[in-house]
Amino acid sequence: MSDATAGPQHERIDYGASGGRKTLFCFLFLILLPFFISLPAMLFMRLKNGLWQDTIGLAIIATGFTIIMFLIVIELMFSLRAKVHLGEDSVKMTLPSGRGPTPMLRYRRYDIAYDDIHSVETRREIYGGAMVPVLLQGARVHTKDGKAIPLGYVSEKCIDPCFPYPEIARKIAERARLPMIDRGHVRRSLRHKMLGLKSPNADLVVDEPQIAALNRSHGNMVLALVSVVLVLMAIGIVDDLSSGTPVGATASLVTTGSGGKVPR
Repeated sequence: MSDATAGPQHERIDYGASGGRKTLFCFLFLILLPFFISLPAMLFMRLKNGLWQDTIGLAIIATGFTIIMFLIVIELMFSLRAKVHLGEDSVKMTLPSGRGPTPMLRYRRYDIAYDDIHSVETRREIYGGAMVPVLLQGARVHTKDGKAIPLGYVSEKCIDPCFPYPEIARKIAERARLPMIDRGHVRRSLRHKMLGLKSPNADLVVDEPQIAALNRSHGNMVLALVSVVLVLMAIGIVDDLSSGTPVGATASLVTTGSGGKVPR
């Protein structure tokens, strides 16, 4: 085929997490892992010594710590494994295969020729109620054999610069010589989506005035939550400073060699 009849040549583009991002999550995981592993032993020692009140508090902290570690593991796996390569003739991707806007631990590789792509679409999905809505922009690729491959989701308030999925979808559509399809705004149920069920509000279209109202409600709720957390932190610090024990210490943890509590 001559150069005159050949299709347009596209530059190769790679999307993936930066070295700094990978290093950061690796560091966070390794620095927190010893403390996380020690939590069961700490809970056992408190139960063994009959420190029931401290056990309840530590159990709450351990639950929160477990959630944080799980999220760090998800982000670490995503940073190390997820990638998108836009080549001259095909797009090669390694993306989470789990459902939902949060990347899971299962990944799948794709190698899709641009000529095999039927359509590329984006849409805005709204989760949650009117008080704390979450707005996500999603993109997916439909192949000619009937497969729908989700690229991913990005928060409308904070688009991931390493994986700007709407931009990736647009470039895939350009290389496949297809128009970008915008599906508009829809409400989705996170519970139904994670379970793979059709949402009862999947066809409910949300217009721009409603989007603006949801954004305002979200901003007000986040500001209120941050204010409450700051007030509680200030109360805790003042209470510690005004007490006779060191900051963060509890009387039940300060014991004598015979096991008796040291009076304040």
